[in-house]
Amino acid sequence: MFKNKFFIGFIALAVVFILFYSLRDKQTYEEKALAKIEKYKSDLVNMEESPIKENSTTGFTFFDPNEKWIIDADFVPNEAKETFNMQMTDKSVAETKLVGTAKFNLNGKNVELLIFDEESTYLLPFTDQTNGTETYGGGRYINISKDAVSGNKIEIDFNQAHNFYCAYNENYICPIPPIKNSIPVKVEAGEKNYHL
Repeated sequence: MFKNKFFIGFIALAVVFILFYSLRDKQTYEEKALAKIEKYKSDLVNMEESPIKENSTTGFTFFDPNEKWIIDADFVPNEAKETFNMQMTDKSVAETKLVGTAKFNLNGKNVELLIFDEESTYLLPFTDQTNGTETYGGGRYINISKDAVSGNKIEIDFNQAHNFYCAYNENYICPIPPIKNSIPVKVEAGEKNYHL
């Protein structure tokens, strides 16, 4: 009898610990994501030749961080080492290293996105169905750590999506996301429109 009570108590305690740690992990992700947002805003307004004319963080808006927007995508590397002619907002073309393609399903839609090499990180420029309403009309981008690629998988965190500098200052020249990188659903994650 005593052993049964002890066993039941042990199981109950284990369940409580599992729930506690799983909830703590979610809170930890939110806290980390919010800290990254604050760092991004601070770095942007304090950088030399900041695109934010007023040097104020008050115009930034973001979707609430949500782990459902972390995607574990299939990754197909660009074995041929092809380059890509990235169109720019000033009508010029920038030859860019194409790293590979990320493939995943989002809200029932198959998505394939081109990933580019930006030396210290990978670059994922994209458009989605929030552009022009909730988010910047010219699309957004994510800098992806090179550590996010493991074998044939790549982790994409859309909570880390940011506006191009053109969204803050029209004098900047920005890449135009490739047509192939148009996501056919609303990506309600990351940075929203910037308000002066």
